[in-house]
Amino acid sequence: MYVTQKALYATPASLGLKFQSVTFASRDDHIQLRGWFIPGVLPNGNLTAQRTIIMVHGARTNRTDKDAGLLNLSGAIARNGFAVLAFDMRGSGESPPAPISLGYFEQRDVLGAVDFLRAGPLPYPELGRPRAIAGWGVSMGAATLTMAAAQELAIRAVVSDSAYADIIPILEREVPRGGHLPALFTPGALLATQAFYGVNFYADRPVDFVARIAPRPILFIHGAADKYIPPSNMDLLAAAARSSPNADVQTWSVPGANHAQSFNIEGKVYVDRIIAFYTAALGPDNGVA
Repeated sequence: MYVTQKALYATPASLGLKFQSVTFASRDDHIQLRGWFIPGVLPNGNLTAQRTIIMVHGARTNRTDKDAGLLNLSGAIARNGFAVLAFDMRGSGESPPAPISLGYFEQRDVLGAVDFLRAGPLPYPELGRPRAIAGWGVSMGAATLTMAAAQELAIRAVVSDSAYADIIPILEREVPRGGHLPALFTPGALLATQAFYGVNFYADRPVDFVARIAPRPILFIHGAADKYIPPSNMDLLAAAARSSPNADVQTWSVPGANHAQSFNIEGKVYVDRIIAFYTAALGPDNGVA
């Protein structure tokens, strides 16, 4: 449950971007989380916080996630006029040690990020508060963001990259491999985790919650060559999301992309697509703080 926390490999300064280090509390259990607020950069060079994207990393990594290109993507989003709140979830990066619950408790971290943006200390007082908040998540982060957005209307749009619909099939495959135990021991291991840590993995099912996001828009992205979380997970999530009246759902299957590699493969095409999505959902920046 506890994993070694990886160090950050760089900061936004390495991309030539301004930023402020921030600390904020998760909702309900008040774990102090560490992150960066990166102002958006408008075409005229002015900074903005009007539209802010919460970046949610995956398991066993942090807000820089070199494998998924998270720091570079955060920088690209900022250079397109959107502010970024990139942070380490509990048990990751510079945030306090905690059991990884694959979204069950981490939802509170995303909700805490929303609370910080809406009512916390302003990293750049001259820029004011965000007018609109949206989210981007990858792998576990995408699943976590989905479950958080289902209960928080302030998250006005969601980009979900490589999310699972239900964590149990993945655990049924991975727990025997990691623990070198027969598969028949997996249910007992999951129940033991619930008893010791309070984590109910059987409730880690974004597919059960995603319909509640409507009518807010969702863009699902998944690598067509993803062997860790198969692309069928995107199909399940999209179908569940579309079951709601007034659903606004887009899907993008990225040819040749393995798990959490769509940005690395598509590069500018990826950035342009999510920027167009966020602009349509949140509206333009009017240049007024």
